[in-house]
Amino acid sequence: MYKTGDTVLHPTAGVCTVKEIKSENFAGLGKKNFYVLAPVYDSRQVIHSPVDSEKITLKKVLEKDEIISLIRSVDVNKNLWVDGDAARKDAFKKVLKGGDRHEIINLIITICEKQKSLEKIGKKLHLADERVLGEAQKIIHQEFAYALNIETSKISQFIMKELELC
Repeated sequence: MYKTGDTVLHPTAGVCTVKEIKSENFAGLGKKNFYVLAPVYDSRQVIHSPVDSEKITLKKVLEKDEIISLIRSVDVNKNLWVDGDAARKDAFKKVLKGGDRHEIINLIITICEKQKSLEKIGKKLHLADERVLGEAQKIIHQEFAYALNIETSKISQFIMKELELC
């Protein structure tokens, strides 16, 4: 269980600070304990996340050395692209919900590579793929930027350098 003041990674809201833990009847679920989370990169939002939720799992934000180790252990040749829009949407959604940072980085690399290959022939990614890319980047970029104390806009370049892809 996290405590007030902890910084956590929420699967959709990104990096959040636990502002308080309170018990309330929220959304008609009966009396339950909730984390009240404040997203670090969106001060206008407040998230209520059940402490005992199996659907929404909060994770500890990685430390700098853990991030570097994670990046260096990514298999850059792993391609997660799936032909067929519906099957790809399901596969990508599963990766995002799973929350495995290796898989999310592979997803970002896969979609970026596909985007580059499509641009070479004058085409664009489907809008759904662009959205998935945005969600994946938000998850990774926010956490890494927070832990490394750099701007989110510089995370892609940092990852590419660590992977020796540029």
